Amino acid sequence: MLVRDFMTSPIITAEVTTLVSEAVTLMAAEDIGSLIVTRGDVLEGLVTQREVLCAQLLSNEAYSLLTLSDIMTSPVVTVAEDADLGQVVSVMNRTGKKYLPVMQANEIIGIVTPTDVIRVLATVKLIADGMPDEYVVED
Repeated sequence: MLVRDFMTSPIITAEVTTLVSEAVTLMAAEDIGSLIVTRGDVLEGLVTQREVLCAQLLSNEAYSLLTLSDIMTSPVVTVAEDADLGQVVSVMNRTGKKYLPVMQANEIIGIVTPTDVIRVLATVKLIADGMPDEYVVED
């Protein structure tokens, strides 16, 4: 199965100049655990709930003045849209990165998260084991 078949899309992005407090509000409103940080249409970094929490707890700067460029992870590990599930898991394991933006040429078209990987693996297991009757919907 290819990344483009199970990635999360569309993506939610924010500019590098966005205040962290505004990004937190966006993440809560969209119910997402990570935010792709851009400058225009160019991928600049990635912010997860972990970076936000660390910024709140450990920053010497006033939290209200921090922007995403202050706390984002950069450079970002990405995967191509035609990578397969095994390649994604390998990249996650090798790099320790759990959130991987998906690229088509130079365009960000999605993101793969641990939730996406688990969903695919659970679906594959259900199919391999034979779909239990409670999952079958009849018209």
